[in-house]
Amino acid sequence: MLNGVLVATGLVLVSLLTIGVPIVHFISVPLGPFVAGLIGGGVAKADEGQIVKFGLYVGALMAIPAGITIGVGFLVDFGDPWSILLPVLGIAIVPYTWWAVTIGALGSYLMRRGEAKREAENQISK
Repeated sequence: MLNGVLVATGLVLVSLLTIGVPIVHFISVPLGPFVAGLIGGGVAKADEGQIVKFGLYVGALMAIPAGITIGVGFLVDFGDPWSILLPVLGIAIVPYTWWAVTIGALGSYLMRRGEAKREAENQISK
């Protein structure tokens, strides 16, 4: 599970690094945690009892960059809109990451389960 959590957290961080890229950030930032959950859940092979726990672990790891973002937002004066936007972004990133990673891991589990059913049916029909 640790490898999947680290992979998912890394993918979320990479998607957040694209915030400054015009047009790309409209796709990569909102979908990054979902894709990270899809890939990380597959690496972790999270089953139905571990999906929420997997999302919580990734969300907890995202509290580190969220805390840094909140601290920078309060300590550094970037101008009028950014002074409020950075702390709000830092606070919103953890629950959104948890939710999207959990949904992505659920999708990964459902795909693996469907594939296992198809393989079992193929074995029976042979």
